[in-house]
Amino acid sequence: MKPDLQRFLADRIDEITAEVAGEIAARVPAYTHLRPAEISNLVREAIAAYSGACEARAVLPVFRALGAGEACAGHDVGHFESALRAAARVLVRRTAGAAARLYPPTAEFITVMETAFTAESAIVGAAVDGYRRATRPAVARRLYPLLSRN
Repeated sequence: MKPDLQRFLADRIDEITAEVAGEIAARVPAYTHLRPAEISNLVREAIAAYSGACEARAVLPVFRALGAGEACAGHDVGHFESALRAAARVLVRRTAGAAARLYPPTAEFITVMETAFTAESAIVGAAVDGYRRATRPAVARRLYPLLSRN
């Protein structure tokens, strides 16, 4: 775990979240309605995984649920995946910048970036997996009432 990196990014969570929301809106018109408050928790979870503050697998259920919710809402998987990747670009860029500032190109920096890219792949994969599972007819019938109440 890299507590300095986690703290550095956490201190900038509002600006990072706003940047993520802006990037998604700019790249994926179907998601122009997203506001930073709606994605704040997701950004926090992703930053924890990207920075190595927690294992990526610890946040995957959150992103699987996100994918399932998107499927139940009838959103297009292509738009959803594009939005996730737009957000991931911002988070990897921010993680890389913070790591370069805290750990100038050393083995620490390389470790941080490997962690970030591994987490990005796992998070996007989990969200899309949740989406695809929820689009199975039997699963969708069971999930929709649960997710629509939240």
